Amino acid sequence: MSLLRNVQLLLLPPAAVTLAMLLQVGSGHAQTGTSPSTRPAPARVKLTPSQEAELYKGQRSLSLRAHAEQIAILQKGERCLNEAKDLAALSACRRSERQARRELMGRTRNEARALHQRLGLPMREGRRGKGGKGRAWETPADQN
Repeated sequence: MSLLRNVQLLLLPPAAVTLAMLLQVGSGHAQTGTSPSTRPAPARVKLTPSQEAELYKGQRSLSLRAHAEQIAILQKGERCLNEAKDLAALSACRRSERQARRELMGRTRNEARALHQRLGLPMREGRRGKGGKGRAWETPADQN
């Protein structure tokens, strides 16, 4: 009986490796969609130096305001969580914080859209749009 056990223990690792390789090969056939290398690159808008400077100032200002508001939302949420006495109160705190973050995101998006319109630039499309994560603008530094 121990000889059979020794043979099983000896053959188990190669069998496991073979099974893993077969599963790996099989999973490759199930993947669909385009790979990142075959997707077309997003079109880039060439910025003038003045547009680049104005866009930088506007985005920096917008980001600083958004960060300050995020900190305020987190501090308010922390106070709410510390004061929560039961699960219902805890849930209400989370719901309130989530709603405040969504409102901030909407306001920030609207302000960014207004900045782009003021500069005559198209709005970058996000995850839900056609644009993807690529850069939408080409700055003079990118041309080097």
